[in-house]
Amino acid sequence: MTNITDINIDDETIARVGLIPAGEPVNTQLSPAARVFKYPHLDRVYIMESDLYGNIMPKDSCFLAYYGRNGLMGQQLKIETLRNSNVEDIKALVRKNAQG
Repeated sequence: MTNITDINIDDETIARVGLIPAGEPVNTQLSPAARVFKYPHLDRVYIMESDLYGNIMPKDSCFLAYYGRNGLMGQQLKIETLRNSNVEDIKALVRKNAQG
């Protein structure tokens, strides 16, 4: 089992991006140690420490989850990419991948 200290999203990243702990449930299986954050300024877009199947993300990565045409979907995202992306960058990723 993964130790909580192995989690990838550090406090600096949370503050820099403005991630907000998700208060509502996300309809997916999560690892018990994984946290879920709402991405600021985008509805139903989440940054998670595990994928949709409950697998902890590899070192230096997270999971960008969003609701697309067929329900909840997402993709792996490097922490560095998350830190360096603005709202428009994330919105473009979601729009591109949610359609197909």
